Amino acid sequence: MLRPKKFKTTLLTSLLLLCSTSATYAHKKLAIDKVHGDLSVMVLGSGGPVATPSARASAGYMIFTDGKPRILMDIGGGTYQRVAKSGMNVKDVDVILLTHLHIDHTGDLSPFIKTVYFHNRGANLNPNIPQSFPPGRTLPFRIFGPAANGVKFPPPAGLPDVAQYPASTEYVHGHYDAATGLERYLNIFSRAISGGIFGVTPTDVSPNWLAYNPEVIVDEGEGENRLLITAVGINHGPVPALAFRIEYKGKTIVYSGDTSSRSVAPDGTPLENGGNMVSISENADLLIYDTAITDTLPAGPTGAAFFQLHTTPSRIGEVARSAGVKHLLLSHITPITEPRIKEVKALVRAQGYVGGMKVAKDLKVINLD
Repeated sequence: MLRPKKFKTTLLTSLLLLCSTSATYAHKKLAIDKVHGDLSVMVLGSGGPVATPSARASAGYMIFTDGKPRILMDIGGGTYQRVAKSGMNVKDVDVILLTHLHIDHTGDLSPFIKTVYFHNRGANLNPNIPQSFPPGRTLPFRIFGPAANGVKFPPPAGLPDVAQYPASTEYVHGHYDAATGLERYLNIFSRAISGGIFGVTPTDVSPNWLAYNPEVIVDEGEGENRLLITAVGINHGPVPALAFRIEYKGKTIVYSGDTSSRSVAPDGTPLENGGNMVSISENADLLIYDTAITDTLPAGPTGAAFFQLHTTPSRIGEVARSAGVKHLLLSHITPITEPRIKEVKALVRAQGYVGGMKVAKDLKVINLD
């Protein structure tokens, strides 16, 4: 049992420690505090699909316009925690861009939707109580992702004769449809933050990578406040996949997603302008690039598969040089590239790329001033 004097001393010490800790946290700079200017990106996840000691979250990036989080590009596992740690409020994010439907690019989508609800204080779970907006949002979630490409499972026995990947609309409705969705309970939350309607609107975009047919998926605002988002199909082996280009107030961010960045068709025919990654990246201020592999991989089917799925550092350098990219952000770092970053950067430079180059890390902020 503590005596009165000892109790007072212990209590005083605890209070001083608490105040000191609170002061430390109060003055600790959060990632959100580093965001400024017209167009910015925060890395939510710089890793790939493998859990490693480096603790990188899977792929995810938040785009800010005028300092406010507005566009989410991919939302892989662990990015939900980075959103929390960043200090940002995501209540007004309404555009979600999915490059493809691998789990390391989509895994935290449902937690994110639920977080948006809790970041909206005006939201209401009770349908019998009239909604009041603001302060809650009335915007639906606009989700853009690849259409299906029809590529079926490979021959091994036991797999059904169906396409490996659904269309993004099928993926979204499969999760959130009020009647049949696996996570249909989230309708309560999405309706509460979108004026009582189904608050998730998915759109499929063609993943055709054999021709450059960019599709404008968002075009809003006027003059210097115009926001333009363009999508184009890219090659990621059998996986339907997209790259995105975001333009705002004279600045441009391009995100490759996962891609092999092929410059020739399967029959050997050269692709227009060296391939879609070159075309969509032209004169970009910032190009976020898939850096999952090196130029050399072990012989065998696994190595060959990686070359079909991801971009070598030499090809990254070729694309960035040919497109006239101002700054390059190497991301989607894997156990293959993590210990060989110096080699990766040297290979990029060897192709004649002379612009800026950085390696992504979780919660890194890049402002395009």
